[in-house]
Amino acid sequence: MDLRNVADTLLLDVRYGCRMLYRHAGFTLVAVVALGLGIGVNTAVFTAYKAMVARPLDARSPDEMVNLALSRQLGALQFTFSYPDYEGYRDSSHSFSGLIAFMTDRLVVSDTGGRAPSGTRVETAVTFVVSENYFKVLGVNAIRGRTFDSMTIPELIASPSVMISENYWQKRFSGDSSALGKTVRLNGAAVTVMGITPHNFVGTAMGAPDFWLPVSLAPLVHADDTWLRDRENQHVRLFGRLAPGVGAEQAQSEMTILADRFRTLHDPRSQSATPATAMVWRGSPTPLPLTSYRGIIPVIVFVLSSAAMVLIVACANVASLQLARARSRLNELQTRVSLGASRLRVIRQLLTESALLGLLAGVAALSFTWALLRVAVTLVAGALPPGNMTFVADVSPDLAIFAYVFTISLVAGILFGLAPAVESSRTALGAATRGGTASARSRRIQDVLIAAQVGLSLVFLIAGSLLIRGAINAIKTDPGYDNKHLVMLEVQLPEASRYTADRKNALIRELRTRLTRLPGVVAVTNALAPATAPSRTAAVTLDADASTPSSLRFSYVEANYFQTLGIPFVFGRAFAPDGGQTGQAVILSESAARELWPGQNPIGRSVRLGVTDQRLRSVDELLQKPTALLANGPAYQVIGVVGDILGVEFDGSGARQVYLPMRTGRFEGYPILVRTQSDPASVIKAIDPLIASIDPDALGNASSLGEMFRQSGPFLVSTLSAAVASTVGLFGLLLASMGIYGTVSYVVLHRTREIGIRMALGAKARDVLGLILRESTRPVVAGLLVGLLLAVGASYLLRGLLYGVRTVDGVSFVGVSLLLLGVALLAAYAPARRAASVDPNVALRYE
Repeated sequence: MDLRNVADTLLLDVRYGCRMLYRHAGFTLVAVVALGLGIGVNTAVFTAYKAMVARPLDARSPDEMVNLALSRQLGALQFTFSYPDYEGYRDSSHSFSGLIAFMTDRLVVSDTGGRAPSGTRVETAVTFVVSENYFKVLGVNAIRGRTFDSMTIPELIASPSVMISENYWQKRFSGDSSALGKTVRLNGAAVTVMGITPHNFVGTAMGAPDFWLPVSLAPLVHADDTWLRDRENQHVRLFGRLAPGVGAEQAQSEMTILADRFRTLHDPRSQSATPATAMVWRGSPTPLPLTSYRGIIPVIVFVLSSAAMVLIVACANVASLQLARARSRLNELQTRVSLGASRLRVIRQLLTESALLGLLAGVAALSFTWALLRVAVTLVAGALPPGNMTFVADVSPDLAIFAYVFTISLVAGILFGLAPAVESSRTALGAATRGGTASARSRRIQDVLIAAQVGLSLVFLIAGSLLIRGAINAIKTDPGYDNKHLVMLEVQLPEASRYTADRKNALIRELRTRLTRLPGVVAVTNALAPATAPSRTAAVTLDADASTPSSLRFSYVEANYFQTLGIPFVFGRAFAPDGGQTGQAVILSESAARELWPGQNPIGRSVRLGVTDQRLRSVDELLQKPTALLANGPAYQVIGVVGDILGVEFDGSGARQVYLPMRTGRFEGYPILVRTQSDPASVIKAIDPLIASIDPDALGNASSLGEMFRQSGPFLVSTLSAAVASTVGLFGLLLASMGIYGTVSYVVLHRTREIGIRMALGAKARDVLGLILRESTRPVVAGLLVGLLLAVGASYLLRGLLYGVRTVDGVSFVGVSLLLLGVALLAAYAPARRAASVDPNVALRYE
C-alpha cells in the first residue's frame, strides 16, 4: 500500500467533505449543535469529575501521596487521630518519607487592620491547623516569607507565627507587602505572619483557608494545655508521602501493626481501644474512599451515565439525519460508483464527512464547556455563605481534557456516520429506483435510531420527574414538628482561659433568659435539631427474647423539648423539669416503640441501650453506614411515647428515636432551639445584637429549621439528581425533537414524487397528513414502550432518593410519556403538513 496515495486520497476526501458541509450549511449547523451539545455535556461532566471527585492532593508528585484511616471492630471507620497517635505513627513508620497532620478550624481574628468585611461584628477566619512539616512533605514553598519547617517547634512556641493564603492576603490586605511580619490575634492570642502560600493553594482540602496555623500553637489559641497531650482528642487527619519503592499495600500492613500497638494506650472504654485495620489509599481531600460513602457511588454513576446517554441520543439524532440526507444524495453516490468507486471508497468518503462534523462539534463543545464550567465554579463559590474557605476547582482544560474531547469527537463522528455510510453505499450499489420509496432496511435503521432517542429521553425525564416530586414532597410533608417557626442558634464562645466551663454555661443561661423576653419568642430549649443526624445506638428489650438489637437514633433533650418543638405525646409523660426523675428514664418515638414492642403498650417496660456517649460517636454517622452495634449499656425505663418526626434520611430511619434526659443546666455543646409565634426572620435579626450585649466576643449563627432541612445532605443529593436527570431529559427531548423534525423533513422531500402519485390517484390532503404522522409516530411509540421498561429499573435504583413517591408513579410515567408523545407529534406535524400541500403536477415532475 502506497502511504502517499492514501494520504492524498484522504486529503481529497477532507476537502470534498468540507465543500459538502458548506454547501448544506443548514444541515451542518443542526448536526454540529446537536452533537456539540452531547460532547459538551460529556466534557463538562468529565472535567467536573476530575476537578471535584477525582482530584488529587495539591502537592508535588501527588501520586506519591496517600490518605490514612482505620477500620475499627464492628465496622466503624475512623479518619481522625489524636496528636499523640500522629507522633507515634510519624516516628515509628518506615513506609513514608513524611507523615503530616491536618485539621480545619474557625478562629476569631482581630487586630488585622486592612479592609474589614462589611456587616460583621466579629471577624472569624477559616484556619488550617497543620503539622510543622506540612509544606515540606507536600513540596510547596511560600511565595513570600517562610514556611513552618524553617523554624523549630520551640522557636514557633516562643515566637508564635502563622501563614496566610495569597487569597486572604489579596482580599484582606489588598496585596500590601507590609502584611508580612504583621502581628494579629487569633482567639485573642498574638501571632506573627511569617509567610504567604501560593494563589489557590489548598493542600489537603478543597478550598483555600485564611490562615495556616502550626499544630504546636493549637493549645495557645484554644487556651487548653492538654490539647496536644489528650490521646482521646481525635481531631487531625493524617496524610503520608510514600517512601521510594514502597507501595500502598506495604504501608497499610505496617500501619495496621502500629495501630494495634497504639490502641493499648487509649482508654479501654473508648472505641479507639478496639482492634483496627489500617486503610491506605490514593491521596484525596475526601476523608474516606468514595466507596465508603453510602449513596455517593450510585449518584456518580447516574451522573456519568446521564452524560453518556446525552451523547448517545445526539449521535442517534445526527445518524438519523445523515441517513435521511443520504437518500437525497443517491444520484451522486450512484454516479461515483458508476465511475469506478468501490463500496469501501464510498463508505470512507461518508465517514470522513461524519468525522469532520464530529471535530467541528468538538471544537464548539470545548469552548462552550470551558466558559460554562468557569461560570459554574464562580456561581458555586459565590453561593457559599460568607466566612467559608475560598472554594477552588481547576476546570481549565488541560492536555487530558483536550485528548478526551478530541477522541470522543472522532469516535462519535465515526459511530454516528457508520450506519448511514454502510446503508448509503449498499443502496448506491443496488441502483435503487429513481425517486422511489426508501428501502425497508434504511427505514428500519431510521426507526431504530428515533426509537432510541425517544426511549432514552423518556428514562431521564421520568427520573427527573420522580426526583422533583420527591423533593417537593419532602418540603411539603408534615415533619411531625413545627419547623416553620423554629430557629436553631449555635453559639461560639471565646476559648480564652477566663472562659471556664461554668462561665460558658452561665452565659448560655443568660442568653436563654434574654431570648425568652424577645417579642415573638414562645419557648427556648437546648438540643440537637431534628434536621441534624443524631447518633445511633443499639436497643434490646429486657422482657423478651431479642437476639438482634434494633438500631435507633438517640438525642439528649430537656423536659420542655417536646412542647417547644410541638411534638405530641401519644402515651405517658415528659421528663421531670428538674431532671429528678427516679431511675434512668427514656422516651421513645412511635416507630421505635412499635419496633421494640409491636402491638403492645411500652410504658413501664425496660430497654437496654448501647453506647450513648456523644464523645464516642463513630464516623458511621457521617457516612450513614449501618454498622454492627451492641446493646451492652445501661437499662432504661420507658416513661413516654411521642409522635414520629421527619429526620434527614428519606428512608424513614430517622423516625426511630430514643430521647434521653439532658443533665440539668449543662448546655455547652448543644445548640439553642427557639420557637417563635410567626415568621422567625425578625427573631433571627435580633439575635446577634442580643449576643453582643451579653458578651461582645461571642458569636452566634442562627437559621430556621426549614432552611436547615433544605440544606441537608440527602435533600441536596436528591435535588442535584433531579436537576441532572431533568436537564439530561430536556436535552434529550430537544435532540429527539430536532431529529424527528429533520428526519421527517428529509423523508417528505425524498417521497415528494410518491406523494404526488398518491394525490393524483385520489388521496386527499388529510390522508397524506395522516400517513406521514402515522409512520413518524410508529418508532416514537416503540421508543416510549422500551423507555417505560427502562424507567422502571431506573426508578428502582433511585428509590433511596425518593420521598413520598412510589417507584412506579402513575403521574410521572403517564404524564411524561404523553408529553414526549405530544412533542414528537408536534415535531412531525410541520413537515407532514408541507407534504399534504404538495401540488401533484409539480410532484410528478420532481427529480
